Amino acid sequence: MRSRVIWGLIAILFTSLSFSTPAPAAGVVTNPVITLASNAKSVTVTPGKWSAGTKTTYAWLLDGKAVAGSRLSFTPTSKQKGKTLQYKEISGKLQALSNKYTIGQVFLTGAISIAFTDETNSALTLKGFQLATTVPKTAVATVQWFRGAFEVKDATTANYPVSTGDEDSEISATITYTAKGFTPVTTSTNEISIPLKPRSYSLMWADEFNQPAGSPVDPNIWVPQNGDGSAFGNRGWGNAERQWYTEKNSSIDASGSLVINATRAGANAFNCYYKAPCEWISSKFVTKDKVGFKYGRIEAKMKGSTGLGVWGAFWLLGANIDDRLWPWCGEIDVTELLGRSPDTNYGTLHGPLSGGGGRGGTTDIPGGFANDYHTYTIDWLPDQITWYLDGNRYASVNKTDKDWVFDHEFYLIMNLAMGGNFSGPVADDVTKATLSFDYIRMYSINGIGEVIKH
Repeated sequence: MRSRVIWGLIAILFTSLSFSTPAPAAGVVTNPVITLASNAKSVTVTPGKWSAGTKTTYAWLLDGKAVAGSRLSFTPTSKQKGKTLQYKEISGKLQALSNKYTIGQVFLTGAISIAFTDETNSALTLKGFQLATTVPKTAVATVQWFRGAFEVKDATTANYPVSTGDEDSEISATITYTAKGFTPVTTSTNEISIPLKPRSYSLMWADEFNQPAGSPVDPNIWVPQNGDGSAFGNRGWGNAERQWYTEKNSSIDASGSLVINATRAGANAFNCYYKAPCEWISSKFVTKDKVGFKYGRIEAKMKGSTGLGVWGAFWLLGANIDDRLWPWCGEIDVTELLGRSPDTNYGTLHGPLSGGGGRGGTTDIPGGFANDYHTYTIDWLPDQITWYLDGNRYASVNKTDKDWVFDHEFYLIMNLAMGGNFSGPVADDVTKATLSFDYIRMYSINGIGEVIKH
């Protein structure tokens, strides 16, 4: 911890105190300690304690060089601002060194640390903050909390609520003291490791797709969004996609999975936004105005298709999209499966700052997403969204700025797009594709999570 002496309005500049004093030498019981007088005009010293009968001499050191001063005090001049002052006692070949001052800075005494406020470990507070004293007494303290080496935005009070994003990281704080006519001094606290909090999950909602083979999706849950996006004021669904959606291209199969089929056959019966017969037909379903979700674990067991231009997705959009357009409504991509990258899983958030680029991560899929079913999961909490593949965590985004618009109701979307800005053009040799869902489930996390039925 560093502390420094102050520079006063009275034109004499003083110094910062280092609380880390040198270890006493042999024969030294305690090292000398220098402090700043309350009038901010001189530095005084409490001599060190030596073995009984030891005779000592002394020296004041300014940037390591001896300067004149009385046995118990030193009065700096204005020209000595910024220089380091230290007191040395000598007995033969032995010496004892005091703490250091840097002339011209606010002087602080008293150690400040951080600790949990109670046994729940839900908040941290500054300890010793009110007991710390400064010269001058009018110095004002400014607090800044840190997660690792990075400032936590708007965390500037003596108390710090521990968030999900703090788990598995080091939290600390700095306190900066400023006063008119003085150079500020900053002191740092200890670091506290925030442990990962165990999570318990409770099933709140599910669609297992267990209807008889050939059945459509449950109309009490899912609404088809048919067409090429033009009817929604979003031609090509905002991504220059090439398909026309129709609910007829999906059904429950004999194994109890929903299968969305994309095919070229029959697509020319529809006219798409690109002023020509459509190239593909597929399906898209949403829970908008049927079932909404706010926080919790959302998971789907899925299998996709390979091929350049194939783009299967399971995602969520903010239910306020009719009032706040994308990306201000928020988008949570649980997974995007691109046929051109059959071994990669994409998990992304899109908000008003991140826009189309988004924030999130990717991970490799052992064996690829087309050869077998995998589980794609998010844990969505008020201050963090985390992605999992087959139960393994691979990415996380914390609530840190105005890009976080994920604190309200969202609805689910499942669709199989063909072509588009993200997936690339569909290869000529791709004639069909599928996207299969074994189930979709929603769980609360430690009691956090809400299902909204309309």
